[in-house]
Amino acid sequence: MPLVAFTKCYLVLLFLLPLDMCQEDEMEVSRRYGRAVARVVQSHQQTFKPSNRETKRQPSNSLNGTDSNSTSTKAVGLWPEVDDLEHTSLNGRVQEPVERPHYTDCSQCCRGDGLRGYPGPSGAPGIPGNHGNNGNNGLPGREGTKGEKGDKGDLGPRGERGLQGLKGQKGQHGLPSELQVAFMASLATHFTNQNSGIIFSSVETNSGSFFDVMTGRFGAPVAGVYFFTFSMLKHEDVEEVFVYLMHNGNTIISMHSAGVRGKQDSGGNSAVLKLVKGDEVWLRMGTGALHGDHYRYCTFSGFLLFEVSS
Repeated sequence: MPLVAFTKCYLVLLFLLPLDMCQEDEMEVSRRYGRAVARVVQSHQQTFKPSNRETKRQPSNSLNGTDSNSTSTKAVGLWPEVDDLEHTSLNGRVQEPVERPHYTDCSQCCRGDGLRGYPGPSGAPGIPGNHGNNGNNGLPGREGTKGEKGDKGDLGPRGERGLQGLKGQKGQHGLPSELQVAFMASLATHFTNQNSGIIFSSVETNSGSFFDVMTGRFGAPVAGVYFFTFSMLKHEDVEEVFVYLMHNGNTIISMHSAGVRGKQDSGGNSAVLKLVKGDEVWLRMGTGALHGDHYRYCTFSGFLLFEVSS
């Protein structure tokens, strides 16, 4: 009997010894897993810092396997929770608590105590978003500096004919068609009367008869602008001669011819005068004498250029 009892005790010890060794191995694995999980948790805390709002929204049991995901439920039976690691006594010592991260379940990538893998490839590009609304109109810009003057452009097409203008005022009366004013007189004989009006012996032209042959004076028939000219030849018996063009008793222009006695000399002058109706124009002899013969060296002529308002 004692031998039988001893044999039974021996068999029981042989059966319990492996169990005890398995328990110690299991505790060693748990300690290794706890350290690995602590490192992963600390790495996640440094990488992700969720806000208080996200922390409140995260479920408190995201790491304890209570999600609807079947894989997470299976992981609860295989791996210890972080909260359990914080309060589990290993070899009689209480492990330091590890702060619990507030993010989604990471049980799929945190199994075992292996090193963390490389990041996966980038996903496919997402669908482009909707086009945003147009922004508000900007404020008007500042006025720029004035540019340089450009080149002259090409001549544009001819415009349309404009409207007919208003009828103008009635003009002044013109010269009658029968009014013709012109004269020419000459000396056929010598003239020696000094300081007196020259009387011409011959009149070649007297249109309108406004030149008086008896007095040698021209009377303006209308107000207008007239042209006068004269040419004189000095008599050989005198050294010099003076002739003056007179307008109503006023000297306008003059002619002076001088030379040696016994020789002849000629001279002349011209004028454009504005006269009113009734004005008189004539030639006055100063000193000396004028030569006259059939060659008509001494002449006096004039005519109307155009009529003007008085």
